[in-house]
Amino acid sequence: MFVGKLWRQYFEEKFEQTGKGKRPKTLPRNQLKVLLLDLYVGWKQDPTMVIGVGLATASYKADSRYNALHISDIMPALARHAHEVGLIDWHKGSESARRTTRVWPTELLLKEFRGARFGLLDVGRHEEQELIVLSDAEFYEVDGKKKHRIELEYEDTDYPPIREMRTNLKAYNELLGRTFVDIPTLDRPFIEQFVTEKNGQSTKRVQVGQSNKLVRRIFYRGSWEFGGRLHGGWWQQVKSDWRKQIYINDEPTVEQDYSGMHVNLLYGLKGLPAVTDPYTVDQVLDMEPQEQRKHIKSLVLTAINAKTEKTAFQAFRGEQPKGAPAKSFKDVTLKTMLDAFKEKNAPIAEDLCTDRGVELMAIDGRITASIINGFTTKNIPILTIHDSYITSYEHTGLLRTMMNEATYEELGGLEINIDQEGVGIDQYRAFSNMDRANDYSYMLKSINTAERTQRYKHRLQQFEEYVKQKP
Repeated sequence: MFVGKLWRQYFEEKFEQTGKGKRPKTLPRNQLKVLLLDLYVGWKQDPTMVIGVGLATASYKADSRYNALHISDIMPALARHAHEVGLIDWHKGSESARRTTRVWPTELLLKEFRGARFGLLDVGRHEEQELIVLSDAEFYEVDGKKKHRIELEYEDTDYPPIREMRTNLKAYNELLGRTFVDIPTLDRPFIEQFVTEKNGQSTKRVQVGQSNKLVRRIFYRGSWEFGGRLHGGWWQQVKSDWRKQIYINDEPTVEQDYSGMHVNLLYGLKGLPAVTDPYTVDQVLDMEPQEQRKHIKSLVLTAINAKTEKTAFQAFRGEQPKGAPAKSFKDVTLKTMLDAFKEKNAPIAEDLCTDRGVELMAIDGRITASIINGFTTKNIPILTIHDSYITSYEHTGLLRTMMNEATYEELGGLEINIDQEGVGIDQYRAFSNMDRANDYSYMLKSINTAERTQRYKHRLQQFEEYVKQKP
């Protein structure tokens, strides 16, 4: 009814099918529905939000596996007409410069949104949306510059595990769809945080909502051998101080991560046991030891992804915020830092600055997929931030077990140390059964309990009612 009214009033006469020519797989009216619902979701989440709409017909490939709704080159005409009749406003981008036009609803359209008889939770993703992505580039910044990624077409027969990966990931996303993930202290469902960019800091708003939970598995450089990490979910976009406050189904959570994941993967691939702290070396910089450790860790992780020392040093400086002392570190200083790490970690020194990053991401992608599949099979929700995982405080012991099993299987019997801040209630109960509860009573203080805002309670109630109504 909502879309039909606007279609008949503003679009039907201009876009009515004449029966001549090739009919699009998705009719113009249904493509208008996509545009309107995207605008509606953006407005409901954040009234200041704008969405991107490509105005070049070449931007739309109706037969692409990434275009489940078969949006065609009719969309630019619909957007232009919506602008002409006063339903949207825009800031036109330059298609040649790969700058998408940004659009937002006018007051005329907002009036219709306010009278809509559906809510944000009623607008879901298309069930056939592609979850396995083959990208032509890495999914991170190189030398401080964002690479423009292109999603490449492929056939399921190109790589035998594709179908199984998609089935597993679909089940995981369905589980996330039934899971309430939020932060109880938030009044409004978004987080504003400072992010470091090349020219300084800026404020980024992250939507903490049930419509921002889709997770996809992305492979890099046009190869099924590189990458395969899980990307998506608002929890991947917020910093650790916010992640500590996440609740899953209204329960506190605990985050666990592999200690020095990629460094220890390099050790493991050589059949060597994991090391506890590879980044603490002899003093080589005139600063506090912890500050030096932070810079060496950043440099080493950059070096693992770099092809040469020169590109590693350039990338390190590019990642530093404007005005930070480390941004002016000379190559000789950075080489001293890197050599100190190599001396302490001689068995893997030869692996630095040799472009090993995408290979290691493939390994941690498989490890993460194994953990996710294990939890999904048990119908227990879990959140992933690459080599870090968040579960309800009821399942921290299970997570630790699965993390150890996953690396044991991937690395032929070797394990990687696991870092955990705080303790799960299940772990505390285990200590209680060992008559050691008094010794560990202090652990209960680290469990994340928070005062729930009224708006959080309302969001939770709405979500629970929505899930009950779903077939």
